[in-house]
Amino acid sequence: MPSRRALLAAPLLMLPGVARAQETAAIFAAGATKHAVEELRDAARAAGRPVPTAAFDTVGALRDRILAGERPAVTLLSTEAVAAIQARGIGPADGALDVGRTGVGLGAPAGRPVPDIATPEAFRAALLAADSIAYADPARGATAGRHVAALIERLGLTEALRPKLRLVSFGVEGVTMASRGEVSLAFSQATEIIDRPGVQFVGLLPDALNLWTVYRAAIVRDGPEARALLALLSGEEARAAYARIGFRPA
Repeated sequence: MPSRRALLAAPLLMLPGVARAQETAAIFAAGATKHAVEELRDAARAAGRPVPTAAFDTVGALRDRILAGERPAVTLLSTEAVAAIQARGIGPADGALDVGRTGVGLGAPAGRPVPDIATPEAFRAALLAADSIAYADPARGATAGRHVAALIERLGLTEALRPKLRLVSFGVEGVTMASRGEVSLAFSQATEIIDRPGVQFVGLLPDALNLWTVYRAAIVRDGPEARALLALLSGEEARAAYARIGFRPA
């Protein structure tokens, strides 16, 4: 006989919102591509076309969900993460296309003076002068977060910056904190900062300190839906959306 708890929970499972929450999204997209994917979804909605569901998180978190058994139709991650997925035999060999590359950048609250970060020396001084700095927790597999953590150590700033660092679960969250004036600077992939309300793009890290990452759309669960989504994420409309947030050709 079903337990009282199971009987009470059953009506909830019949609600559309609860059922959708239990389904795997059609697209798993890394934060660096989030705003472009949202633009494509908004365009589909405005045109009366079906709007694909999407889940956004760090590259590492989404990669690990797929490796653990979840199967979105397609994913949009770094080439390194896609290679790790395909090495497990997940997805067809002909089902991946590069969409562009981005580097790590800094964002600051709009309307405030921004520091000079054009050289490694200026960049180092800017970090020391900042009141607070946000970046994604490297333990969650954030591409920019991992690079920033290693860079801070490389520059010998670990102890000096420790009191002012704010780790967030997702790079977009740090950028949002900057937009609200809660932190002086926020590290993230440049494509998560450019053209965001309330945030000004300070710039890319100096060439000698930066990390460029190529992102790739890849089929995970092959079929007509996945093929259509791969075409959507790599087509002309998508390329324009990627360019608007700062992606460069791969």
